[in-house]
Amino acid sequence: MDQPICILGALREEINGIRRAMSVDEQLKAGQADVWKGNWEGTDIALVRTGVGKDCALNGLKEVLKLVNPSLILSIGYAGGLDSKLKVGDIVIADRVLEDTHSSQGTGYTIDPDWLFRVEALTPPDGVTLHRGPLVTVEEPAVNPDSKRELGKRHGAIAVDMETSVLIAHATEENIPLLSVRAISDTADQSLVDVSSFIGEDGEVSKLKAGWYVATHPQTIKTFISLGVQSQKATKKMTEFLRVFFADFQHLR
Repeated sequence: MDQPICILGALREEINGIRRAMSVDEQLKAGQADVWKGNWEGTDIALVRTGVGKDCALNGLKEVLKLVNPSLILSIGYAGGLDSKLKVGDIVIADRVLEDTHSSQGTGYTIDPDWLFRVEALTPPDGVTLHRGPLVTVEEPAVNPDSKRELGKRHGAIAVDMETSVLIAHATEENIPLLSVRAISDTADQSLVDVSSFIGEDGEVSKLKAGWYVATHPQTIKTFISLGVQSQKATKKMTEFLRVFFADFQHLR
């Protein structure tokens, strides 16, 4: 496999659309991360499930870079909307990635403009809406509209995730270009359940812990169902857009 695209997602649900469609040559572990090496849409890829959070993401990237020498790193997955214009399933292409430090002067990284130009020149699939803007990475999820509003105002960001800042920091050190493609799974005016306590050592959400929480907090059942439906929509829209991106990538090779 000669310089594949390395695609990193925190959760299995985020990468399932690609995983089911790709041809897999090899499956292996890279530390705690799961890696599938193969081909998707005519392009060699290394698809990686890192687990949730900055530590899992960074460790996963470092381990997979021992196995492959990618031409591009794609950070994909869900993001929370911080701008009221963003709807569930909308795609956010980050032009700047910020680290939340509870100040307005946090660390920031700018995405390579040549790659941004290539993405913005694409014609998205029908029903897929693209937004370009800053993405902020946090330690803990923003779980209510007030915290989202404050986070967006403090950083000027339109969306929030929990992994990308450490990925682009390391990619910059290794001189590898990185693009962040995130699908909105919850909007700026939507409250969430903080799932931090459900996450296991592998960085995945424990279904057992989540199930126990729902059983003991039945008022959250509707929230979990809604978020599940929204996450499925986000995965579908993101996968549709990435197909277009990979078709363009293959055409320009």
